[in-house]
Amino acid sequence: MKTRTALMTGSLALLVLAGCGKQERLREVEWAKAALARNPAVEIIATDENAGVFTVRDTGDGRYYKLQLGELIAAPPPPKTVAKPATPPAPAAESPAAVESTPPASEPAAPQTTEPALAVRAGPGESLATGPGYSISRGAAQAPPPALEGPGYSITREEPTSRPSEPQAEAVATEKRSDPIICQGDRLMRIDGESIDSTGDAVIAEKGCDLYISNAHINAGGVGIIARQARVHIVNSTIGGSRGSYEASEGAEIYVASSTFSGIGRRFDTATMNDLGGNSYAAH
Repeated sequence: MKTRTALMTGSLALLVLAGCGKQERLREVEWAKAALARNPAVEIIATDENAGVFTVRDTGDGRYYKLQLGELIAAPPPPKTVAKPATPPAPAAESPAAVESTPPASEPAAPQTTEPALAVRAGPGESLATGPGYSISRGAAQAPPPALEGPGYSITREEPTSRPSEPQAEAVATEKRSDPIICQGDRLMRIDGESIDSTGDAVIAEKGCDLYISNAHINAGGVGIIARQARVHIVNSTIGGSRGSYEASEGAEIYVASSTFSGIGRRFDTATMNDLGGNSYAAH
């Protein structure tokens, strides 16, 4: 009986400690989220409270970053300093040679010129947000963060670069289809770097499917993308359709970034279309 009581007491203590640790981490995440929200230079796109990861967008150039909770540094803001006037240097003793080379007083001396100092761009550790009693700085520069990511996948947003004049169709073989690609049920599907030409509807995601399309070219005789009760993420792709570029219904969620849509887009009932920037739309 005493052994069972001791085991139950120890288990309760471990549960209390685990709960306290989780609450402490949630308080840190909420503090960091509130501090980032007050900074006009960044916009919070997504928050993973369990992993302590913030996905933010730079409001200046539109780039996306992933900030770890451990990379955010809390410290008092730097003290304000008052600029002091520069003290003129003491005149150096003139040598006899300098005295001889000095022009007469009647001749005006040549104007003295100075070279402008080059501004140095702030490196790692620049302040993201400051306030009474705290300062948040970004850690050392790392690889560009993914525009979209989740369990078991990662889609990286590429920087715009110069492209050759040859059409992309010559580099990637186009797949001709008469039946649509269907993602159905609680599953994950990814279409990356493919060129698809369909005589009917091209891609259908429904009933809990998670579909990720990146670096793809999709052209349909019907509708390019149909989403019903599904989540569709589109990055750096071209979607077109004779009857429409996309249709979203039954609470579907579509997230798009750096993509081109050719054809009318339709959104019904509680479905959402989330534009993450860098997209263009053209209706036939």
